[in-house]
Amino acid sequence: MTISIYYFSGTGNSLSVAKDIAAKTGGNLVPIASVVDNDVINLDSEVIGIVFPVYYTELPVIIKKFVGKLANIGNKYIFAVCTFGGSAGYSLKSLRRLIEARGGELSATYRVHMPQNSFPKFFENHARLYSTWNKQVAKVVRNTNERKHGEFFQHILLGPFFILVDYSLSKMKGTYKKSFAKLSNAAPDLEMDELIHLNDTSFNLIEKCTGCGICAQVCPVKAIRGGIAAKNYYYRRPEIKVTEMMKQRNDY
Repeated sequence: MTISIYYFSGTGNSLSVAKDIAAKTGGNLVPIASVVDNDVINLDSEVIGIVFPVYYTELPVIIKKFVGKLANIGNKYIFAVCTFGGSAGYSLKSLRRLIEARGGELSATYRVHMPQNSFPKFFENHARLYSTWNKQVAKVVRNTNERKHGEFFQHILLGPFFILVDYSLSKMKGTYKKSFAKLSNAAPDLEMDELIHLNDTSFNLIEKCTGCGICAQVCPVKAIRGGIAAKNYYYRRPEIKVTEMMKQRNDY
């Protein structure tokens, strides 16, 4: 059984998860940023894993673009792992629809709680979250080897709560659009994906920025130009090296 784990990661959480799965399944690790600009993305492996973070309750734009170019997926066992700091939102449902539109099936899904990386959550126990995933990865490997179907890592007691959270966040999309339009000085009637892209390329400097340019080299979607971007809060998965993040792109 040949396995390929395709991943996208901004701060290392999803890369760490993808590395763990690839190491324990003997799978091939493939950064999505390195293939997403291809006209067609052919999948040679029998089993395909897609690992990604949740952005604004949804799929990152790069994942939508990636799936939209997939070929020959009708006979593949495809599983997805989303990492999130708050909620998985509608990301997995959206991914399922996109894969089905390409003639494939999303066989198994996993939701993995990781440290929040867009703003500080001081009450969050990072070590505990990492430890929980270290226990969960064995189930991903076992399910993949056995080709199991289903939605896994769903919390039975907190399920209704997360449904309510997802619903509440979906109602805030109008607020998101207004905020993104203001931050990027764009028209609010643009599509959400366009506004997210513009917002991702709109940065403010802070005094701590040294202009080293590493952020521009690390960014997998090349949203940062010239290495002059900064914000007040940073999170990076501790064991993931900067050079590993850089390798996501096909120009390094």
